[in-house]
Amino acid sequence: MTKLILLTLCFSVLIGCVKSKPEPEDFEIINQQLKTVTADDGAKLFSYLVTVKAGSAKLINKKRQLTKSEIKKLLQQENFIDSSSLKMDLEDKAAMQLEAELKKQNYCQQSYQIEEVKWRDYSVRLSGRCND
Repeated sequence: MTKLILLTLCFSVLIGCVKSKPEPEDFEIINQQLKTVTADDGAKLFSYLVTVKAGSAKLINKKRQLTKSEIKKLLQQENFIDSSSLKMDLEDKAAMQLEAELKKQNYCQQSYQIEEVKWRDYSVRLSGRCND
């Protein structure tokens, strides 16, 4: 009888985990641009810029005092500018999107190399060249 109750409890926990909502994205991409150019020596160059939406500023209303729950939510929120893990996640996502965009535009048919990664507050720029 105890085993049956324990088995039922474990099964209901597993079903609850499967039905749970997925975690929301930690950042929202609002802009992505691919710029291509051919250098004087014939090398095909590219620059891919991805910008994310500033997240924590939307919770702050300077005209009224924040409630305790709003302050708690603000403190628990990971700040994009200070978070190296969120920046690495964005860099990985930008690299995947760059690959898809290069294929879509039929640029760098053989392969490419990212030579420089530049960060600003809410954006990352991946620059490189084709190995054609």
